[in-house]
Amino acid sequence: MITKKDLELKLNSFIEMQELDELAERTLKSYKNAIKKFIDFVPEQFELDKKIVISWKSELEKGEYALKSRNQFIVVVNKFLAYMGHEDCTVKQFKEQERASLEDYISQQEHKRMLRWAKNLNMLEAYYIMEVFANSGIRISELQYFTVENLSSNYIKGAYNKGKERVLIMTNELRRDLKHYCKENKITCGYIFRSPDSRYKNDPNRMVNLSTIWRWLKKIAKSAKINPNKIHAHAWRHLFAKQCKAKGIDLDELADIFGHNDLNTTALYTKTSLKEKKEKLERLWKK
Repeated sequence: MITKKDLELKLNSFIEMQELDELAERTLKSYKNAIKKFIDFVPEQFELDKKIVISWKSELEKGEYALKSRNQFIVVVNKFLAYMGHEDCTVKQFKEQERASLEDYISQQEHKRMLRWAKNLNMLEAYYIMEVFANSGIRISELQYFTVENLSSNYIKGAYNKGKERVLIMTNELRRDLKHYCKENKITCGYIFRSPDSRYKNDPNRMVNLSTIWRWLKKIAKSAKINPNKIHAHAWRHLFAKQCKAKGIDLDELADIFGHNDLNTTALYTKTSLKEKKEKLERLWKK
């Protein structure tokens, strides 16, 4: 038999071990959150076997968690169970049917419309941020590497994401546009995209908050009559990937640009929408 208290003690030692593996604070927090959900589910005293873990998994399915979140909880709890020597109690993740089409991404036409509206609204910082997204395929967290100093080259080295180092590539045009933006706004060092807070506006070490960026982009989308639900973390990465594919960049090269190890992950970004499939079929049979 095992108790909740036993699990809580094991949780503390498990997290300490993850800290020694130098996991990010945010990751450690998500680990604790997932394992606490399991601890909250079990009775005060119980037999730790696969049956109770399956019951917890079934309870997750009844909740309001997205499929991705449920599977993340399972991955972490499985890791915790293995740490305790109960690998035989681990369970499978929920099956996810692969989406054959992608509907919620920004199209090239919508991107151009948002650029026009960003200018209309005098939101030039958001304008150039969208240009960075569309022309480099970076993750939003990688905006931190866009500094005045890094404009000295087309290649930004030392960018880290999920513990991996990669090189961010800027086209000549993007680099030229960012230099122009910096010159116009008298930005001579540090972050290109600064905090809008009046207290830090001229602080080269204060970047605009990521949540602020999403608010800006959703505001622009609404003004441009674009569904704000399309404004999400990977919207412009899909656009970038599809533009790369249209220009003949192969999947291997795109995977390198994105920093992916798995080509299947990269392939998801190049899928077409149902609307695009229909348009291609219309052209196929057009007389």
